[in-house]
Amino acid sequence: MGSAALLGLLQISDTAFPTGSFSHSMALEAFYEAGELRDADDLGRVVGLHLSTLATSDCVALRASYGAGLEELFRVDRLLAATKVSRELRAASASTGKRFLVSVAALGVEGTTLAAFTSAVRDARSPGNLAVGYGVVAPALDLGRDEALRGYLYAAASSLVAAGQKLIPLGGSAAQRVLYGMGEGIERAAEASASIDAGRMHAFAPTIDARSMMHERQRTRLYIS
Repeated sequence: MGSAALLGLLQISDTAFPTGSFSHSMALEAFYEAGELRDADDLGRVVGLHLSTLATSDCVALRASYGAGLEELFRVDRLLAATKVSRELRAASASTGKRFLVSVAALGVEGTTLAAFTSAVRDARSPGNLAVGYGVVAPALDLGRDEALRGYLYAAASSLVAAGQKLIPLGGSAAQRVLYGMGEGIERAAEASASIDAGRMHAFAPTIDARSMMHERQRTRLYIS
């Protein structure tokens, strides 16, 4: 991977990149409300659970999206949306994905497939899940599939740790230790996704789904999801 591609990956995977991910806890707030998110160990456990779910769903979709044609992108995008049982998680993936694509376009990144898919998402012709967006953007930035995959997983883990840090709350050093400890989980998720075909992607995480559904009904909330 060249230096320009590396810099591009670092930029799109940074928590400051405007996807709106800072507004989502992906059910962490409901874990906190249920008394299951009280310290750094709890946070590491819940983030690890998310990563194991992404391995069989989002990561598979990202792999399948990389270099794919428009019709295949639509198919993979719909399949990934179908794995997200709760309304909040499904909406979060779509909203952050749309903003991701629009923000990449604002950088001046060009690509025929990228432009066509971004237009389709804007017109609500495809859900626009964030993982599929990464798969579309990666070739336009001259990123390899594996680099994009790990960048996506790191961004997901970093966003979750940031949400947990606010909820518990945790100091900066403690939160960074949790994120650093996610390295093995990120690698396992990336490797596990390689053996799953797009038609067999799935997400089995009943605890996350249940907490996400509970979050919709919380009286006070800091996060959209």
